[in-house]
Amino acid sequence: MSKIKDVLVLHHSHLDVGYTHAQPILLELQMNYIDQALQLCELTEDWDEENQFRWTCESSYPVLQWLEKANDQQIEKLSRYLQNGQMSISASFMHTTPLVTAEQTARMLQPIKKLRSLFGIEIKTAIHHDVNGQPWPYCQQLIDAGVEFFIMGINIHMGVVPFTRPNAFHWEAPDRRKLLTFNGEHYSLFSQICGVNAKNTAVMAQGIAPYLQKLENNPDYPFDFIYLTATNLPLYDNNPPDQELAALIKQWNGESREQRISFVTPEQLHARVRKHAEQLPTYAGDWTDYWNFGSGSSAKETKLNRRTKQGMKAVELLEAFQGETDNRYPAIKRQAWEQIHLFDEHTWGAFNAIADPDHVNVDIQWAHKAHYAYQGNSLTGYLLGSQLEKLAGNPLQADDPEGVLLVNYSSAPIVHDLRIPSSFRASGRHLRADRMRQVLMNNDRLAAGESYGAIELPPFSWRKIPFDKLQRAEQASNIEAFPGSKEKWNDPFSAMNQGYEIKVLNGRIESPYHRLDFDPVRGRIISLYDKQSDWETLDLSSPWTLFQYVQETVDATIAENSRQTIFSRDVEKGNNSISCWNNDWPAVRRSHSQLAYCSVERGANDATLVLRWDAPGVDNLEQRFTLFNYRPDIEIKVSYLKKDITTPEGTYFAIPLNLGSWRCLYDTAGQLVELDEQQLPGVCRDFLTVDRSVSLFDGDHGITLVCPDAPLVQIGDFNFGREHKQIDRSANPLLLAWPMNNYWETNFRARQPGFNSFTYMLSTYRAFEPSAVTEASTRAASQIYATPIMECMQEEAGQFIHFESEHAYVVDVKPAESSKGIIVRINNVKDGYTEANLSFPGRRIAEAYLSNVLEDPLNLLASQKIDMLHVNLEAKQMIHLLIILAE
Repeated sequence: MSKIKDVLVLHHSHLDVGYTHAQPILLELQMNYIDQALQLCELTEDWDEENQFRWTCESSYPVLQWLEKANDQQIEKLSRYLQNGQMSISASFMHTTPLVTAEQTARMLQPIKKLRSLFGIEIKTAIHHDVNGQPWPYCQQLIDAGVEFFIMGINIHMGVVPFTRPNAFHWEAPDRRKLLTFNGEHYSLFSQICGVNAKNTAVMAQGIAPYLQKLENNPDYPFDFIYLTATNLPLYDNNPPDQELAALIKQWNGESREQRISFVTPEQLHARVRKHAEQLPTYAGDWTDYWNFGSGSSAKETKLNRRTKQGMKAVELLEAFQGETDNRYPAIKRQAWEQIHLFDEHTWGAFNAIADPDHVNVDIQWAHKAHYAYQGNSLTGYLLGSQLEKLAGNPLQADDPEGVLLVNYSSAPIVHDLRIPSSFRASGRHLRADRMRQVLMNNDRLAAGESYGAIELPPFSWRKIPFDKLQRAEQASNIEAFPGSKEKWNDPFSAMNQGYEIKVLNGRIESPYHRLDFDPVRGRIISLYDKQSDWETLDLSSPWTLFQYVQETVDATIAENSRQTIFSRDVEKGNNSISCWNNDWPAVRRSHSQLAYCSVERGANDATLVLRWDAPGVDNLEQRFTLFNYRPDIEIKVSYLKKDITTPEGTYFAIPLNLGSWRCLYDTAGQLVELDEQQLPGVCRDFLTVDRSVSLFDGDHGITLVCPDAPLVQIGDFNFGREHKQIDRSANPLLLAWPMNNYWETNFRARQPGFNSFTYMLSTYRAFEPSAVTEASTRAASQIYATPIMECMQEEAGQFIHFESEHAYVVDVKPAESSKGIIVRINNVKDGYTEANLSFPGRRIAEAYLSNVLEDPLNLLASQKIDMLHVNLEAKQMIHLLIILAE
């Protein structure tokens, strides 16, 4: 007798926002699929329970779209089948990537509250198919939202599945709470192995027998059932309900076979799995995604969306204290957030994006995908401009501005080199509409205009300064810059140059914090010295130097120059979780061929080394290394014209580090994670997607690279496709910024020609301290927003929030969704207990609650007017506070 008694089949449409159809088409189809599922539920409602049709909406986004257009009768019907268990809605908003921030993970769970209230259902399960992982803090957010069961169905096409699947385990969150998790097979596997399109139960039995036998022979498999999902082949993605599957399953169950087959919802699967909860193992760590290297195929739009999210931080903060600016504001903000989420969704384009990159459907789907980034950015730009104008108190039009408004929206103090563009002070009429053309989060640090010195702004603060109070900054004496030189000198013993030789004097830029030495002839940076900790940062024996350009391609002399050389896909192997990575794929790495230009530019408070290169794969490659006298960061800017290349290619910038026995931490969705030590077994180590920064350090020194524009990095060496189980800890590792690649063989773009620019920030220190690194990376990723003020008679300053804590920081501040309060999210970066004090200068707290991620008040913290709120945070805990300020 078989120990396997039941075959549980979850029927769904895998949601790809793109890929199979143009995005507007598939979203309409997805809504129609709900109507089709309701018809099948009604058709089989009177069948025996084991045969009833069941459908799972694996993402809430199409359901929300459907609700906007559904009539009362349709909504009532959906409610009935949700209540009787034939329909189910997952807590997951859509299948996202590790590009998402902590605020996004919180926002994408908000629909749970609406759906629970509307339908009177619990929604305690979440599903993510296709994608290869989720940020570790997402586990914590799901628990906060009342989710008790999490289902993954990984596609190992250019990915990897952790552990041996199928299995279940307890996923331990950063704060040590646990989420019951099922690591399931690739979605659609039931439809594939059972050959359901043959509509023959004998074919089904023949197909499923080997799978049953595999689990029968697995002593570690604890369940008396198998769980698989069904789609509607040949459409693996965005497929409709199978109109014939219920009748086929009914026929099977009428044939007195040993195993019963029945449709199952996530809730029903949860009930079966939790019976075995006590015997299931626990794993803690980041479920690091294997797929997001594809975001490097659209580096310009990825950068733009990251800048948009920074702008939205300022929008939310200002709205929390100023309110909305007009009656269209709420709808604009909802749409802006939707565009932000849609860009970070895991689908980038058409299934034939690589195979046929010039096909019209490839162009159409990419245009829709890119539009999410551009639309979200522009709408956020409108919201930000409106809020800044309100804070400045500017009229619709006026003559001759009188001052400048500066806003620090971040949780870190920022020292800002104030530069006033000439447009700020131009005489004549100034219009609000004209100022709104400038989308501030798209601007880099203002290089144009006169410098008026370094000004410090506290966290969550603003400052108004009249122009007549500003004085132009003199060139600081505590930063030195020498461009180097080539000199001829007479050597009577030399036959070169008719008795003359060329003597090269190395160039140098020196700030209070660092000394940068370079060869002006070759352009090579020959030293980066940390003066504070007496440390040569670079591995001077490495063939690479600071931020050296690298083009990586397949070595065509050894293997075919194709993506198959890196990953030779085999569907049968994939269905059996057998890797298809060619771990030893032959790579060629080339750097710049010739230095075209080298100079040093001097500002009042900084100095910049400018290098221009001839290099493979790009034109007009320029690198700018800026050292400051008022901050310890080194700003690295790179720009180039990318050539139109469709063969496999990666673009890197190498940093060879002088470190001994080193460790590495990166941040994801607001939480620091240690490489290897805090990752689930078998997840991605080859590359990382950072929220803001990555840090490498040994017992004596450390370095942090902040990546505001391009989130991909590799640690230790060139690792792509190597499928590392852990990263080698040999001394002197390479840290690789990885802004661009086109390695994916489907979905992602084959080419991205044209101009690109990226900013990175590098900082060094003696000892790694999580709170200090968090503050430094927050500061480096944030901007001071500046706009002219029409009426500014005197200097003014204000601070929205005052926050004190040794180890916690404010992640985000926003208006509450359904009350007049303010939501403050606070995260503890320490692996231990910490405390924090929160106040609002000039305002008193009327009420304060500890809430969950859905903003439901949980514990009352203050019910009468107080000046300061004291909160406690457990290890790695993120808390959500609902604050109501006194009028």
